[in-house]
Amino acid sequence: MKRTALKIGYIGTNFHGFQRQPDLRTVEEELIYHLRKLGYIDDLKKSRFRIAGRTDAGVHSLGNVISFQSEKEVRVNEINNSLPDDIQILAKAPVRFGFKPRYAEMRQYRYVLFRSDLDLYKLNEVAEIFKGTHNFTNFTKRFQKTTTRTIDDIKITKANLNDYHKKEFPNLHDTLSPVFVDIYGESFLWNMVRKMMRVFVDVAIGKLSLEKVEELLNPAENDPRANIKVLDPDYLILMDIKYDGVKFVYDDYA
Repeated sequence: MKRTALKIGYIGTNFHGFQRQPDLRTVEEELIYHLRKLGYIDDLKKSRFRIAGRTDAGVHSLGNVISFQSEKEVRVNEINNSLPDDIQILAKAPVRFGFKPRYAEMRQYRYVLFRSDLDLYKLNEVAEIFKGTHNFTNFTKRFQKTTTRTIDDIKITKANLNDYHKKEFPNLHDTLSPVFVDIYGESFLWNMVRKMMRVFVDVAIGKLSLEKVEELLNPAENDPRANIKVLDPDYLILMDIKYDGVKFVYDDYA
């Protein structure tokens, strides 16, 4: 029996999140159904089926990871032919029997901003404040044992659309040029990235000061939790999850 990790891509629009929920369509439920149908797994406990992350409803992925043990050789093409169009297996990797996908070396999230009123200089200033280790209690809805997290890097990129129909749509070109905000870290709290993105936007449009961002990341012990609204999930993508010593082989047809 071998243990395999699979990298999963999905369009989150028509899913109620990744994690299984009664009577709702979820990514995890679809994956388990098709893996069982094809004979890769039967009993979830016996196969030690594990997931790396539980993305919210509407959030997309190019790099979420599951792992399981199977006596059958895992064939990516066979699984993809069975899966619906909004889920695909992108890559696979052999892993040790003790491998648990939630213990990652790095996660990368990308938020795509379609706004013409953003000050890119201010976005980069906010990024510098977020980098490093902070108390992110104001950036989650759940009470957890620890809300300290480390942001390893944040990259702000304005997409170059020179090759995309500039002649056909000259007036819309600048408005539709998206800004990519790529956030890198080992782990994230629930809703943390979407709340961070609300702060990014509010600073970039002049609604919030950089000093206030510093305050949000350094809350006093008895301060009430700040009411930061989350940005829409539709433009959030889990781009990648990386592990030390695990090499994924991508499928040419995925």
